[in-house]
Amino acid sequence: MTKNQQYKFVFISLIFVVFIFYFYEPDFEYLDTIGELLSIVAGEPINASFPITFYHSAYVDYRFNPPRLRIFTLNRCLKNNQFLPMDGSCPPSYILAATCAYTPYLFTIGLKANEDLKKVTIHLGSRKVELNVQKVYKKSTEGITVCLQPVYYFSHWQNIVLYIEAWRAQGATRFIVYFHSGTKETWKVLEYYRDLGLIELQFWPSFPSLPADIADKHPKIDHSVYKNSYFLAMNICVLNIKTTMGTVADFDEVMVPTNGKLLDYATKEMTNTKVGALLFDNHYVSFTPRIYTSNFSGVASPKFKVRLGPTKYIFDASTIALAQVHWPDSFIDSSMRNKDADGALLHFRFDVEEKNFTTSEKPFRFFPDNHSSHIKNMQDTAIKIFNGAVPTFSPKTYDTLEKCVQKLIPVEIRTCLSIGLCRAEMDKVNDWVYAESDGLFLIAT
Repeated sequence: MTKNQQYKFVFISLIFVVFIFYFYEPDFEYLDTIGELLSIVAGEPINASFPITFYHSAYVDYRFNPPRLRIFTLNRCLKNNQFLPMDGSCPPSYILAATCAYTPYLFTIGLKANEDLKKVTIHLGSRKVELNVQKVYKKSTEGITVCLQPVYYFSHWQNIVLYIEAWRAQGATRFIVYFHSGTKETWKVLEYYRDLGLIELQFWPSFPSLPADIADKHPKIDHSVYKNSYFLAMNICVLNIKTTMGTVADFDEVMVPTNGKLLDYATKEMTNTKVGALLFDNHYVSFTPRIYTSNFSGVASPKFKVRLGPTKYIFDASTIALAQVHWPDSFIDSSMRNKDADGALLHFRFDVEEKNFTTSEKPFRFFPDNHSSHIKNMQDTAIKIFNGAVPTFSPKTYDTLEKCVQKLIPVEIRTCLSIGLCRAEMDKVNDWVYAESDGLFLIAT
């Protein structure tokens, strides 16, 4: 019997054993130590030498019937297609991440409806890790939760003020911000909205090192994830949404309907229908005057650049199963579908004025009602946050990051592009606020 045949035999045997336990174990206690489900991969066993880091919580998702246990990880590519790489493939299809050694994965298995897991212990040979368990239910609280993918070296604090106020006007009631690093001005704005109870700040620290006995055999996780970790963050955020609607949008993106408020429009389109998500076409936006060099007065008359980019979307938080950056990956009910929205994704990138796009006027606006009152509110908010001394924006940090990223991009894509590799360059130009390490990611030891 060849080695591959042996692995296949062991894997099939394991599935058979799990099947027997699932239907005949009366108290189902074996799930308190669920390492067996992660310890066999066709072609390669996961053992003490396997490089893997876990998100600190596992989820029991009661939106499924039967409920599903869901565990999030970052690890090397696995050959068994029962375990799902969140980018849809491994190596990732995204070209700048194609050579990254680590990919976010979702390990999942069905549970019995009456099973009440408190924790999950995973054994990897001589190593083990314990995960807390969070429970996920269908959503009934009206509102929109906005998820922010990890914020790295962020300096455009004006974006955050416009973003929060515009999304609030469109019906957003909660913002979950994953924070890695930002300027002190950025941090002050985030703290202000956190203290108002609008923002839930989740630290997204650097990824920990592998155990000493295997660390030298594998690339550093923090140097080999790049945007792959975004898939991890957004799908964790989806499970933490408490409102009926959810979305994933960067600090320079606001979705608006052609008429009315986004929450009202999305609720109408998705209630008692098979529509699970609304897709908004990208419209680049510029302001005159710019919000970075003046106040927010330019928001009253935005200009649109004629070049459509990828869509973003708002979704029914009770029905989405997996999220991609620009469209839903899957729904819990496979009969659910996407629908093109009557509206736009307003994308106010910092460098949009430098793009040689044709400018045209469109009917879209950031606020569904009186713009002048919202603009005055943003101006007053900035003055309040900074105690009357609103700081002047400097593009130096942005330019430094852009130059560093460009240097990291090889002529031929052979190495992983990771923002973490820019830390030395970024520390030279600013005194950054970094995420505190709070045990968000766990390495089995």
